[in-house]
Amino acid sequence: MKYYFILLTLFISSCSIGVNLKNVPLGPIFHDNGSKVWMIDEVITKGKNYSPIENADKDVIVFYESGSCMFQPMKSIGDMTGRKGEYSVYSDEGTLSIFFKNERWDFKVKRAEENRIELEPLKKSAFKYSLVLIPFPEF
Repeated sequence: MKYYFILLTLFISSCSIGVNLKNVPLGPIFHDNGSKVWMIDEVITKGKNYSPIENADKDVIVFYESGSCMFQPMKSIGDMTGRKGEYSVYSDEGTLSIFFKNERWDFKVKRAEENRIELEPLKKSAFKYSLVLIPFPEF
């Protein structure tokens, strides 16, 4: 039994030694190769969520493949233009920067999945809250 365990261990370790993994580009997660609307589901500081309970009272961010973005309250969609900005995703560093006219938000992408993105503010960021983004929900 020991003999089989040792052989299995050697086989598994030999298959994974020296394999370099490539970084997955984060950009398509944000814009879905076009545009994607993300709702800010949680706004967190010091472990407390300050986001409104009702989805209708939350904010959204639209990321476009071109590098532009739009930030606005969900209630104002269709009534007025939101806050326009630009963004850059740095996959190698795992960071996201959002540039508005007189403000820059810098985040560490803590976790990025198809249906959830967790962003943690960097020290240099003008925005000091962690954000959890989810795709715009169906009502």
